[in-house]
Amino acid sequence: MPERRPSGGRRIERPAVTCSDSSRPTARHQASDGAQRAWEASGGRPRVLPALFGSDRKIFYGWYIVAAGIVINMLMGGLIMHAFHFYVAELKAEFLWSATIFGLAFMITRIESGVLGPVQGWLIDRFGPQTMMRLGILSTTIGLLAFSRLDSQATFIGFYFIVAIGASVGGFMTVSVAVVTWFERLRSRALGYMSTGFAFGGFLALPVGLMITEIGWRWSALLSAVVLFSVGQSLAFLFVRRPEDRGLVKDGEAAPARDETHDGQAASARTPASAHRHRDFTAREALRTRAFWGLALAHGAPLLVVSGVFVHFTLLVVEIEGLTAFHAGIAYTVMNVAQLVGQLVMGYLGDRFSKRLLLVPAMIGHCAAAVLLGFAVSYEVVLIAATINGLAWGSRAPLITALRADYFGASNFGQIMGWSSVVMSTFMTVGGFLSAVLYDATGSYEIPFIVLGLGALTGALWVLMASRPRLPGVRVMTARGPLRRAQPIAMFRPNRPSTSPSARPAPQRAARDR
Repeated sequence: MPERRPSGGRRIERPAVTCSDSSRPTARHQASDGAQRAWEASGGRPRVLPALFGSDRKIFYGWYIVAAGIVINMLMGGLIMHAFHFYVAELKAEFLWSATIFGLAFMITRIESGVLGPVQGWLIDRFGPQTMMRLGILSTTIGLLAFSRLDSQATFIGFYFIVAIGASVGGFMTVSVAVVTWFERLRSRALGYMSTGFAFGGFLALPVGLMITEIGWRWSALLSAVVLFSVGQSLAFLFVRRPEDRGLVKDGEAAPARDETHDGQAASARTPASAHRHRDFTAREALRTRAFWGLALAHGAPLLVVSGVFVHFTLLVVEIEGLTAFHAGIAYTVMNVAQLVGQLVMGYLGDRFSKRLLLVPAMIGHCAAAVLLGFAVSYEVVLIAATINGLAWGSRAPLITALRADYFGASNFGQIMGWSSVVMSTFMTVGGFLSAVLYDATGSYEIPFIVLGLGALTGALWVLMASRPRLPGVRVMTARGPLRRAQPIAMFRPNRPSTSPSARPAPQRAARDR
């Protein structure tokens, strides 16, 4: 067997393997080497059933995270958020509770999202999306199991609160942080695809409603818990924390190879441009920028309309002569379809055009939809308003989430988005409550939805004011004191020793003279 010698600047060659029985590689070693070579050849990307599709095409692992996020958002939306109205109808018929109890439960969950947001964001950045998603799904499962046994108003509010905490921890924010970490150039598109899960959840709500009617709300909650736990925990393992953990970088580029230099030290000869970027914003630095508050207010203002529609849509439709809850259900389905279209189209366009400019039509769309709903006197107007609101709703979420990540980076995105959720939850709570108060005071939905629409329109102004922030904390020093624009920066000058006393810094000369 050849002897291994120090290379002295050359790559160390692997010794040749003879065919003797003592040195013949085993089948286990051959399989391991073959798997390693296949992994290196694929760039760390899993192959997608080449025998089935007749090709050797590879898909970036980040898209598996997007697909898993779609399913999890669909389950959270369809089994919990969109199904809430069906449970309310059954509980009200069985226990004869007032509508105030259900409104109080909804308000508590919105407040919980705002208070929990900063803590949840820090936990996601600290422990990773996979851990938080497993805990969130477990909490939601426990809450649904307990929900199936409730028998009082206190237990209803308490168990629904547990469900809401789990859905928040294992839902949209956690999935968004994971997607943002894996994508940069295709970030808007990935977030748009991921957000379609809630639209698909709207289609899932109808079978859930039929299930509640057929087998009862207790067995439906129990079955929902089993489905959510089995599917959610199975998909959670796909949420790898960083692309580097699988030998990849963002957007699916191959990881830089480690080559040996002339002195035997490992060096990266093909380091991607993203590796040389400046550091990302911390949460504290982001909170001090105008862009953070501009994006938070721009994200929250349209939620006035979203929450108003979520609470009053069915009641508004049935007040129109000749329309029933069935017509409201069809219109709500139309809104979900439009939301799905908006998420796909704007997610694609957001990677090619200015996200800030694309967000302006979305804000205008929310305002127009609210005004149309407030003055609707026919079913055709309701369908038009539902379509406009769905398109605006689907367009806004992926664009503004991607824009926030573009501004502040992905390193502390969980904490930054958590603090943003405080503002968003405030608008979500105020929208539903304010519209109810104005309706009781005026007896119609005209004034309430005009107010909500004007509030949503301010989001266009906020997003236009939210220009890209500058990274703070970078102090520029020069050899002659304060920075002059025409002078080079001292940190980029080579250090050259000088024998001239005048070239030495003043403090050193003073110490020598003493």
